[in-house]
This record gives sequence, structure tokens and C-alpha cells, in this order.
Amino acid sequence: MNTKIIFLVQFFILSSHLYPQDQKKRITFEMGSNFNESNLVWSIAGNLEGHSPNVLSELKFNSIKSLGYYLSGSYSPLTYLRFSVYYHRNEGISGNGLDTDYRDDNRTNPTFEKNFMSNEGGFTVFNGGIGTPIELSNKLIISPTIFYYLSKQQFYLLADQMKDLKSIYQADMHGMKISIDANIRLSKIIYSSLTLSYQIVDYKAKANWNLIEVFKHPLSFSQASKGSGFDVNGGFEGEINNTFSIITRGSLSSISIRKGIDTSYLITEKEISTQFNGAKNIIYGLQIGIRVSI
Repeated sequence: MNTKIIFLVQFFILSSHLYPQDQKKRITFEMGSNFNESNLVWSIAGNLEGHSPNVLSELKFNSIKSLGYYLSGSYSPLTYLRFSVYYHRNEGISGNGLDTDYRDDNRTNPTFEKNFMSNEGGFTVFNGGIGTPIELSNKLIISPTIFYYLSKQQFYLLADQMKDLKSIYQADMHGMKISIDANIRLSKIIYSSLTLSYQIVDYKAKANWNLIEVFKHPLSFSQASKGSGFDVNGGFEGEINNTFSIITRGSLSSISIRKGIDTSYLITEKEISTQFNGAKNIIYGLQIGIRVSI
């Protein structure tokens, strides 16, 4: 009997740490508007060794603006355990780019140069993770978290003077993201947050160059490689009441993709492989939303 009483007391003490008596919010849901601006550049060489020339073709997508919505949520079954999920979906609204081919090394003697519009497309991101909130003081909580990361970004090549031009380049990434979030109480109702993240990704791209007759359609060529990047995210939260808050935040993301393989698919059933020189994508973001905490 005494053993059972001791066990129940110990269980109650442990539970009081795992489920705090002040009834902190365990479930949050957030939704709002999402804006992004992307700047992507990639190139290929003339052969698998990276020569003839070292940059044969280069594409730059500049100031690709997209607008949409985001959804996020979290669930904390225990004080030191939190499950998080995030999703956003944007549609392209404006942007432009430059497609250039070169005859010689180091981007010399261009043989083709064409500006294009890129005001269509889409940008989708999904994160799902598990983290550990750590309360360092009554004003500061940090949360190390590990995520599964997935993104799909679709770019269009369009031109007013060429109504039939509607080429598509889609860049898909998935991998692991590690982040640490700091939430700081500035006043009774105002909070600020700062999140630093590092990610390792697999990069797979595919394209449909719809006016190039020697290519197959809808898959004209593909690219495969690996890369890494970082995110910086900062914002403010203002409590309306005990349940609702207004959120605003900005972000910067930089992803670098290493050298890999580019494979072209020809209508003759032949496949030609060359060196993919890698890619660089810098993305700015802005979000405004409402959070519900229960």
C-alpha cells in the first residue's frame, strides 16, 4: 500500500512538470498572407567534364514575385515537446529573366541572349518537425527543432512578342532543416521572435522547353544535385486577447546547389548528359497573419 502511495506521489510530481499547472497553451494555429521574391540563377557546361565551354547556357530568373497564403500549427503534448507543421502556396505575379548561351569559356562570345517575362508560376513549401521549447527566463524561450523540408518552385519563360512561348522550369527540393527559434517577451502583449535555420537538400529540376523541337515534351531536360542553405526569420506578435494574436514577420533564405548532372531528352530517343554547374536561389519573404492559441 505504501509503495502504491509513493508511486502515485512521484507520478503526480512528474506530471506537474510535464503538464504545468498554469495551463499554458498547447495548440496553436496560424494563417495569413504570404509574399515572396525569388532570384534564381543556374547554368550548365558543354560536357560532363565541365568544359567546351565551362558555361554553355545560363538562366537567370530575377525578382520573381509571388503572393499567396500560409498555414501553420503546433501541438505541445508535453512541456518539452512540440510538433510543428507549416505550409504555404503562392502564385507568380511578376518577374523577368535572361537566357544566354556562350561559345567560349568564362561567359565570353555569347551566341544567344534573350530577355523574357516570368509573371506566372508557383511556389509551395511544406515543413513538418519536432522540437523542444526551453524556457530560459520568464521573458525568453528558445526552441531547437528538426524538420523535414519540401519545396516546389515553378518558373515560366514568356514573351509578349512570342505568344507561343510558354516554357517551364520546375525546381524541387527536399531534405532536413535544423532551426533554433528565440521568442522574447517585450511587454505584456508584445513579443518578438528570431529563427535561424540550416538545411541540407536534394535538388531535382525538370523543364519543358516547348518551342525547341529537338527536345521531347513535356520533359525536355532534368537536373540533379545536392545543396545546402540557411534561413533568417524575424517578426513581432501582438496579443489581441488570451486567444488571438496578430503576427508579422520577414525572412531571408539563401540556397546554394552544387555541381551535378544535366540530362537532355531528344526526340530521337537519345539522351545527352553534361555538367550542371549548380544553382543559387535567394528568397525574401513577408507574412502577415492571425494566430489562435488554445
